[in-house]
Amino acid sequence: MADRVPNEIKIVAWFMAAKNVIKFANDDTTYKLAEAVIKASNFEKFPLSKGDKVEVGIKDGVVTYLRKQKGETKTMNGSEEAYEPTPEEEAGPNSKVETVDTRLDKPTPAPAPKVEAPKVEGTTSTVLTVFAVAANKKVVKFTELKDAGWFQIAPEIQAQDYATIGLIAKNKVKVTFNDKTVTSLAKVASEPAEQAKTTTSSPTNAKSEPTAAPAVQAPVAAKKEWKPYNAQETDARQNSIECQACLNSANQVVGRIAANIDPKPTASVINAMIRAIAEENYKLLQELKKK
Repeated sequence: MADRVPNEIKIVAWFMAAKNVIKFANDDTTYKLAEAVIKASNFEKFPLSKGDKVEVGIKDGVVTYLRKQKGETKTMNGSEEAYEPTPEEEAGPNSKVETVDTRLDKPTPAPAPKVEAPKVEGTTSTVLTVFAVAANKKVVKFTELKDAGWFQIAPEIQAQDYATIGLIAKNKVKVTFNDKTVTSLAKVASEPAEQAKTTTSSPTNAKSEPTAAPAVQAPVAAKKEWKPYNAQETDARQNSIECQACLNSANQVVGRIAANIDPKPTASVINAMIRAIAEENYKLLQELKKK
């Protein structure tokens, strides 16, 4: 195991509080912060910025001690703006990064046409793409205005939910500036893919012929065969219904009687009781129908 390196005074190149990683000037290594350093530091109240002088202790590639030094912030590369790490640096030291083909015989691609970013002077309102939001949620950078650097976010916007208003990387937003301060921001609803395809591929004056919907054949109901009234069949069905009703009623009555007497009657006795009561019920029903 490597020995602990004595504390050194270094200059911060960039610091990402969300991932607890830091990089120093003139040092190609990206370091992670030890748990003890994270717990002992309050980066929201005392943020680290590019150019800050710090005393650090490093062991096994991890920052085990970190203390910000008093004094003026050192200007690096002619700017004191927050540093934006490269994709390789943001991915971290253990992430796989694609290598670049540097062969001399490789054809050089034509440079992409340079698009001039709109000037931000006075009060301006436009639709832009969010490139990045700082960890402290106080500044934002836009893809179309990367050369303009970071923009301050007004306090009233900071108090809102960034996910709700769309202040998240890659989102399209309608922004109003006052110089370099974002004073209002609203998410722009994305156009449905099908609608966008139709809008971009079809001329505005093109006539579209109405397409007839395929005919749907309605199901043909089976023709019901007519049968003459059969009095004998109807009477037999009615008689069957009446017999069933009388039998069900008798079953219920005998069931209640058998449950309340001891010793319990045998099956033959119960059947005789059901038959007697069912016959009496049927007889009474026929008498009532004649009245």
